[in-house]
Amino acid sequence: MSLVRKRLLFVDDEPGIRQTLPVILRKYGFAVTVTATVSEAIDEITKQCFDLLLCDLNLEREHDGFEVVRAIRKAHPNAVVIVLTAFPDVDSAIQGIREQIDDYVIKPSNPDTLVTILANNLAKRKGDNPATQANHFPFADCIQ
Repeated sequence: MSLVRKRLLFVDDEPGIRQTLPVILRKYGFAVTVTATVSEAIDEITKQCFDLLLCDLNLEREHDGFEVVRAIRKAHPNAVVIVLTAFPDVDSAIQGIREQIDDYVIKPSNPDTLVTILANNLAKRKGDNPATQANHFPFADCIQ
């Protein structure tokens, strides 16, 4: 699966990771939009369509990354959703299952491993995506 031009929303409150990880993701061909807060992320979700969400779990308060997950699921139900966290716990993993996230990644993560996780989840989602079936208008879930 080609990662070129896959639209990725990256949400993280840590300035260092916001500066470094998008550079790496762009080298793999992703079109990356970066935000630092829940409100910035939701604003971007309403303005453009994304293939993937890569979101920190704890942005401004504990587990508020799930607000971003719910927003993208509502606006772009076919988007792949990956949650990042430096503070994994059973409760957030269970909530992730309930929110239908595609993967739960513990920080720090090797960038190459993270890209592999993104690619594998995109490949799985492609099989579920009605846009890959005949007579379906691609990006229909992006039209508002």
